[in-house]
Amino acid sequence: MNTDDVVAQLKERIGFLLEKEPATISVDQPLHEMGLDSIAFVDLLVFIEKQFKLALASSGLAQEDFKSLNCLAQRIARSASL
Repeated sequence: MNTDDVVAQLKERIGFLLEKEPATISVDQPLHEMGLDSIAFVDLLVFIEKQFKLALASSGLAQEDFKSLNCLAQRIARSASL
């Protein structure tokens, strides 16, 4: 799975959670500035675990991985390919 595929799937989910068109979601905007509340953020984490088969507890994801959608997608793509 490549980063572009991950970005597309994350944009779809975030668009759903925020009731926005995925095309309007910037890959460089910090996730905390997108308007995700804590419940939506937890939903996104559950989506990541299920969609990318990534156990977050042992994934090594760090706070810096969530600074933008692009950073998160890159990290997921690397982790999912292991």
